[in-house]
Amino acid sequence: MSHLEKVTETNDGHSHWVARGPGGMQFEWDARIINDVENEIIAWQSLPGSDVVSAGSVRFDPSGNGRSTQVSVHLQYAPPAGRLGTLAASLIGGEPSHIIREDLTRLKTRVEAVETPRL
Repeated sequence: MSHLEKVTETNDGHSHWVARGPGGMQFEWDARIINDVENEIIAWQSLPGSDVVSAGSVRFDPSGNGRSTQVSVHLQYAPPAGRLGTLAASLIGGEPSHIIREDLTRLKTRVEAVETPRL
């Protein structure tokens, strides 16, 4: 993920995140995993006092007769500076849905570049 600088697992499903936002501003937040089902879903929410208030999930659904996986990301967030922060981010291409779409496209390219053994 291009905007993330560092993610540190702290304890028992908790983590500390550091990211760069519009204009190179640094944001930090703590989050906790609220749902984790192996090979299906992982969901999180930020903890009180975080620079970024967010909650979201990543779902992994089998497709193509089980030979591929559909990855769906759902994200809710309240950016620092509220609506003004959202407007500023969108004007310089830092709107989260755009960033996530680009990150998922890069992940797909890298995963598909790895040769899968045939059974």
